[in-house]
Amino acid sequence: MKPTVIGALRKFLPGLMATNPPLSREQRRAIWAIERCRTPAMGGTLYVCPQCGKEHFAYHSCNHRSCPQCGNATRQQWVRRELNKLINAPYFMVTFTLPQELRHCFFSGNQSKVFYDIFFAAASNSLKEKLATAKGFKAVRSGFTAVLHTWNQQLLYHPHLHFLVPGAGLDETGKVVQVKKPNYLIHLPLLQAAFRDEFRSQLKDHHWKVDPVVWDKTNWGIHIQPCGEGRAALKYLGQYVARTAIADSRIVKVTKDSVTFRWKDRAGGGGEKLQTISGIEFVRRYLRHVLPSGLRAIRYYGFCHPAAVKIREKLRSGLGMAPLSSNNKVPAIKEYQCPQCHVALRPTGDLGALWKMNPNRGPPVKPIKLVRTRSC
Repeated sequence: MKPTVIGALRKFLPGLMATNPPLSREQRRAIWAIERCRTPAMGGTLYVCPQCGKEHFAYHSCNHRSCPQCGNATRQQWVRRELNKLINAPYFMVTFTLPQELRHCFFSGNQSKVFYDIFFAAASNSLKEKLATAKGFKAVRSGFTAVLHTWNQQLLYHPHLHFLVPGAGLDETGKVVQVKKPNYLIHLPLLQAAFRDEFRSQLKDHHWKVDPVVWDKTNWGIHIQPCGEGRAALKYLGQYVARTAIADSRIVKVTKDSVTFRWKDRAGGGGEKLQTISGIEFVRRYLRHVLPSGLRAIRYYGFCHPAAVKIREKLRSGLGMAPLSSNNKVPAIKEYQCPQCHVALRPTGDLGALWKMNPNRGPPVKPIKLVRTRSC
C-alpha cells in the first residue's frame, strides 16, 4: 500500500503525544480532526442508487484545513472562480518574506494571529501605495490576491505571502492604466523600503517591540516575477489553497520509526532530493503549520475582491474584454456516483446521530470510495 501523509500522522501522533509536547488549542483541534476524519467517529451518510437500488455508505470528512485528505473540491472551485476574474493584462507574482529576527513573533500565543494580520497589512499597504505612484503605473485603484504559505520543501517554518498582481488598474480620473512593460511592475528597492517602513509602523501601532537591528537591514525579502496572463500562476497558487504542507505524492516510505519524503532543492538548482526524519519529527514539523483560529490565509484587495464586480467590469471593458455572462458561474461539486451504474446517488439519511448514541455500532455496509461528479 502506498504511504500517505495521513497514514504517517496517525502512526506517529501517539509517540509525539507521549512526550507531552506544548501544543496550542488549534494544534490539538487539528489532531482531533486528523485522527477521526472519514472514520466511524465522524458518522456518515447513507446513499442509494436510483438505478440498481444498492445502498452505499460514506464516512464524513472533518473539513479541517490542516487535514491532508480534505479540501480537494474547495481547491478546484477556488481555481475556477479566480480564473473567471482574470483580466487582459500582464500578471506578476510578488512574494514577501520577513527577516529571521521577526519570525519568532508568529509563535506569540494569543497574539500570533495579530502578527499574521500585521504581515498582511504591511505587505498589502506598501504594494498598493507603490502601484499608485509615478514609479509604479499610477493605479490609484489597484487589485491583487494574497495567499499565505508557512512552509518550505523540507516542512520547516518559512512564512511568506504570495501576491498575484495584475498590471492594470484605474487612475485618479477613473481611466484604465497599465504597466508600460509586460515584465516590469515596480522598482524593487522602493517596494522593499516601503514594506519595511510600513511593518515598523504597524508594530508601533500595536505596541509590539522587536530587536531594533532588523530595521537596519535594507534587503527585506521581496521577489517580483512576471507570470504572463496569470493562468499558470493562479493554478500554482491553487495547489496550496485548502491544502497542507506536503502531499501524498512526496511521501516515499514510512517505516516503524521514520518518514522519507521528496523535496526540491531550489537553492541548489531545483534538483530533487530525499530526506529521512523520525516519525515524531515529521509530525512536529507538520503541526507547526497549523494556523491560529480565525486567521484568513487568502485575502482579496481592491478590484480582485469578489464583491468588486462593477470595477472589474469597467476594467474588462477598458481592456477590450467581453462582459462576463451568467454562464460563467462556478458549478458546485456535490453529487456522488454509483461505482457500478455511474449515475448520481441519492442520499437517504445522515447517520451521524447514531454514532453518538452507540459509538460501538459498525457501519451499515462496507464503506466504499465514492466518485464525485460535477453538477452543472
